[in-house]
Amino acid sequence: MSERFSFNSQSHFGEDAFAAYALLYDNASDVTRGAGEFRAEIRALRLEGLLLFERRLSGVVHSRNARAATDGVHHVALSLVLAGRVVGGADVGFAEALVGEIYVTDTARPSRIGFESAHILTASVSREIIEAVRGTTAGLHGRLLTAPRNLMLADFIQSLARNGDEIETDAQRGLARAFIHILASSEDKGGRAGHEGHRRDYLRRDAVQRAIVEDMADPALSVATLSRSTGMSRSALYRLFEDYGGVARLIQTRRLEAVRRALDNREQTRLSDLARRFGFADEFELNRSFHELYDVSPADYRASVAASRPDDPADSRWASWMGEIS
Repeated sequence: MSERFSFNSQSHFGEDAFAAYALLYDNASDVTRGAGEFRAEIRALRLEGLLLFERRLSGVVHSRNARAATDGVHHVALSLVLAGRVVGGADVGFAEALVGEIYVTDTARPSRIGFESAHILTASVSREIIEAVRGTTAGLHGRLLTAPRNLMLADFIQSLARNGDEIETDAQRGLARAFIHILASSEDKGGRAGHEGHRRDYLRRDAVQRAIVEDMADPALSVATLSRSTGMSRSALYRLFEDYGGVARLIQTRRLEAVRRALDNREQTRLSDLARRFGFADEFELNRSFHELYDVSPADYRASVAASRPDDPADSRWASWMGEIS
């Protein structure tokens, strides 16, 4: 089933509500008060390959002007406006996103957006998904996708919001690929043409990553075994992942992300058993690798998760989800 997170400002008192909301976005956005009474309700879903956020926001402004070039958050967000006002400006490239429109933001670029009684559905995706559609993310920041060209994409995002909680993990693996084709339908002919090579490479990388997930428990998982299971040559695998730190690094990162998700979900499994489940030689190797990537030991990370409420604004899942697509 989908992993989920929720936040409701009404669960906090007075100024604590805004402080808790600002803390929630501390790793991704500078949050300030906007016009009118502040309210915030968020439901977030982690699906394979993308994150979905349903937000009801009022009296709040999000800005990435100060941090866009420095904080390492660099995914792309497509947000469908269902109700209320979403106010932009020169920083983001549109004056206002109207109901029924989808506004696109590149988190590597400065932006400032205000929300007034707004209901928004946001699909956050990695840059490689966008590049699979159009070859580049250039020219997308601040773009408004409008009817009738955006209708299929809007329907797909709303369907994910309605049904995402019930989608089994195995069925989620095709969602990002479906998203690519549906997003392509919102592009004009010039935006769609000439990018089959990017799309083909993305699908090949996706096949490799699915093979890694399936065989993660095997300590001998390597370029050679992935070559056999995917039918791709070693040289093809090296080329596909040369800009991503290499295949060995990818295997290690996916293993560590899997351990972190288990800890985020408060599994009580012993660390030695988690090490075996996800293909580490032993608990020592897990401890060393986990600390190298996250700068904290698995035991200390587990303790910090246990000390927080599942709906705490500092919940570790939120940050780890963002890291997976950035």
